[in-house]
Amino acid sequence: MAYTLHAGGAAAFSSLDPLSHGVSVIKDVFHRWSELDITQVGSLVAIAGTTPAVWRCLRRIWRESYAWIRQLFVASVTVPAGDPLNRSVVRWIEANRPRHYQSFTGRIEVGRASSDPAAGLKKTRNPVRYCPHWDTRWLWYSGSLFIVHRAFENFGASLADPTYDGAGGEELVVSSFGWSAEPVKRFIEACREYTDLQTQFFVIIYSRDRYGMSWKPKARKPIRRMDTVHFDRRLKSELLSDIRNFLDPRSQARYQSRSMPYRRGYLLYGPPGTGKSSLSVAIAGEFGLDLYEVKIPSVATDADLEQMFLEIPPRCLVLLEDIDAVWTDRARSDKSGQEGTGSQNCTLSGLLNVLDGVGSQEGRIVIMTTNRPDHLDSALIRPGRVDMQILLGNISKASAEEMFMRMFSPDLTPDLNVEELRQLAVRFGSSIPDNVFTPSHLQGFFQLHLDSPQDAIANIDAWVDREVVRKQDREFEVILGGVNI
Repeated sequence: MAYTLHAGGAAAFSSLDPLSHGVSVIKDVFHRWSELDITQVGSLVAIAGTTPAVWRCLRRIWRESYAWIRQLFVASVTVPAGDPLNRSVVRWIEANRPRHYQSFTGRIEVGRASSDPAAGLKKTRNPVRYCPHWDTRWLWYSGSLFIVHRAFENFGASLADPTYDGAGGEELVVSSFGWSAEPVKRFIEACREYTDLQTQFFVIIYSRDRYGMSWKPKARKPIRRMDTVHFDRRLKSELLSDIRNFLDPRSQARYQSRSMPYRRGYLLYGPPGTGKSSLSVAIAGEFGLDLYEVKIPSVATDADLEQMFLEIPPRCLVLLEDIDAVWTDRARSDKSGQEGTGSQNCTLSGLLNVLDGVGSQEGRIVIMTTNRPDHLDSALIRPGRVDMQILLGNISKASAEEMFMRMFSPDLTPDLNVEELRQLAVRFGSSIPDNVFTPSHLQGFFQLHLDSPQDAIANIDAWVDREVVRKQDREFEVILGGVNI
């Protein structure tokens, strides 16, 4: 955020000469009009011919006068396009100063789930989002008059982004009459507090824009409770305690007093469908952190990767998903005499440098996820880069009971009390074999019986038998696929 406080000076009066010239021109035109006979057609034509010149002069007088007033009596803050603060100001204005707009930007909403249950079976039309189109707003706030000007020079570039929703894409200039910019700063802080309040129940996920030039909000997901991610209770408690301790303001002082880098890294590993991505989102919501998603294969160079990390704020969560798909163990590559860089341009050494090298930033949490921890380079997961490794395995009987209670909680099934539901949950958990199904696999079963916990109990044994046979068949096919015939 940058602000400019305009103050008076000798240079400000340089605009008085063009202003005086414009006034004299208008006086001359009105004097000539007064000498014309408006009953004559020729006089009317003469008046009509001079009207555009008068209009241009009036506009010029207004521009010159406004520029002169701004230089002498107006303080302003300029908020760049794309800055999160820009979006906060626009959203506050649209929510708190409603008006009858006549101009809108309309575009199809993309990436939103349809409420039609048959959306996957037929072609559906996405809704249209209409965003108010305005360039200047005058408003009163806390006893002061503010002018918010929205520059539309880069409006076309914003529209080129299919995810643009009409806010934050154009430079803003927030002005207030007075010698100090403090009222403007207080107004902007109020806008920021408003948007923070609106997003306290959501996790904002950021990703690089389509050109890889800047971070953009990709999605806003409702906060996911930690009890919706099912894995070992002891590990969950240790993980949350470790993160809570790291984010404690006193921890930063303890780290710095001992010359220790203030950062924390975690590795979430386990089979697909065990909730690694879900746990990352739940952690961000639990601790009020924004989530920055880094897709290493799409990064062109190490310099681009370094720039990405430099632009990530200190207190946030950085997610590196499926890190095993990026680089294999260097020991395997050393056999061929080449570094394990894979097919991408960004190198392993480039990633290690942004994680804990000289140019690395402090204060953030980095979470890496993988389905195959044995394929990871040993340098990537050494202590200091990965401080804790969390196994998210297949679901246990105890976790299956918890999942049943969550799916059929008393507020969702009012015809059963808590004790009756707990008894059903114990029966359900006893039917689930330990360490066989993933949480997402079991969730697929619940989706078929959300209307009745009794139906879920009645069908679980047959479902388990059927799925165990299918799982064994798939494993048999994998074994045969590796045999040379």
